[in-house]
Amino acid sequence: MGAIAAVAWALGGCSYQLVSPPARMVNLESAKTVAPGETMAGLHGAGYAAIFDPGAVVTNASVRRGVADNLEVDGDLSWARVTYDGFPDIERNIYAARVGAKMSNAGGYAAVFGGVGAGFAPAAGGFTAADAGVAFSFPNCYVVPFANTMVFGSLPIGARQVDFRNADGTLQSSDKADPTYGFGFGTGIEIPLSHGRCRAGQTAPRLQLGGALDVLIPSDGAIVTRTTTETDGTTTTTTESRGGRHGMMGLAVGIEVPF
Repeated sequence: MGAIAAVAWALGGCSYQLVSPPARMVNLESAKTVAPGETMAGLHGAGYAAIFDPGAVVTNASVRRGVADNLEVDGDLSWARVTYDGFPDIERNIYAARVGAKMSNAGGYAAVFGGVGAGFAPAAGGFTAADAGVAFSFPNCYVVPFANTMVFGSLPIGARQVDFRNADGTLQSSDKADPTYGFGFGTGIEIPLSHGRCRAGQTAPRLQLGGALDVLIPSDGAIVTRTTTETDGTTTTTTESRGGRHGMMGLAVGIEVPF
């Protein structure tokens, strides 16, 4: 499971912020590649939550194709929706597509992967992103534990200003998405559903379960809010900059089948 956050609204005092998301939004990634000449289709779903930041739900459709021993190419289509219920007039959907590849060692214990992609959020504009990572797993035909880590960078394209308005229509704050980078850690298990195909060296249909911790870091620095008290007793609060680290935790489930 990879970095997700989609377009996240980060609340820091009276500061509301948009970040640019990764193109891969669900990453249930073990080290084993698809067998040469075989194709796997998958469907995944995930839910992410954060202590102070909005969460998100994600669905993802993927295709993997084995092109050589220990080498596959893959493609993903993702939809995400921010679950924060404030500012109901803001469109919360994000759409993304990604292409990538994975190369493992001969035993399927370790692999490197990476990809590039792009997407669009109707409220905030487009983005392009790239990612790279490593995965480790213990191949067998029963239960395959895995762990992975990845880094990504995301650049807004045609960023749109988003106005955060209260229920009465008054403006609370405005922002545009900023270039964002991040990293993530994931772990889980794959359960092969055909021991016969697995023992024959073919790619078995598999159930996947996992969890992740992801961090997104916008480029505009940490949130700094200053409150000034005047001699007449009035106070003035100003936000000097925006930004910070936005951490999210999530769980995902998926199934992949050969065809």
